[in-house]
Amino acid sequence: MKIALRCPSCKGEIQVDSKPDLEGMTAECPHCHTKQKIGDYLPRYSLKVGNRNYQLHLGRQWVGRQKEGNDAEVQIPDESRYMSRKHAVVELKCTSSGIRCTFEEHGKNPTSLQGVELIEGDIIYLNINDCLQLGGQKMYLAYEYQD
Repeated sequence: MKIALRCPSCKGEIQVDSKPDLEGMTAECPHCHTKQKIGDYLPRYSLKVGNRNYQLHLGRQWVGRQKEGNDAEVQIPDESRYMSRKHAVVELKCTSSGIRCTFEEHGKNPTSLQGVELIEGDIIYLNINDCLQLGGQKMYLAYEYQD
């Protein structure tokens, strides 16, 4: 399977074979011949909450309620305090079939995906525009190409 990437220098398209751990490898743009780590070419994934995007990175990251002293990588305001400080683990990983995003439920209060409640310990695959509700917040998995 091929993944189409956009060169940050000339905006040209780069085709690479999808495989595990692709993000650490190097690719050369066939148009401007810029060489960069493939991870630098990958689209940016984020959790969109209202009009704000919370950037995700490749690898595992905790998502939770914004609170002083919280060490979750993605902290989202939740006045209802229904979202746990460390509510879930989101993981972005390059696989042989492309970039995979998983969501692992750990919150004490329930999370729903497309209106279906998850159970603590559930691990699900997320697709772009999937709607999660953590506490009082609805969020969507989104991506955009880097400029």
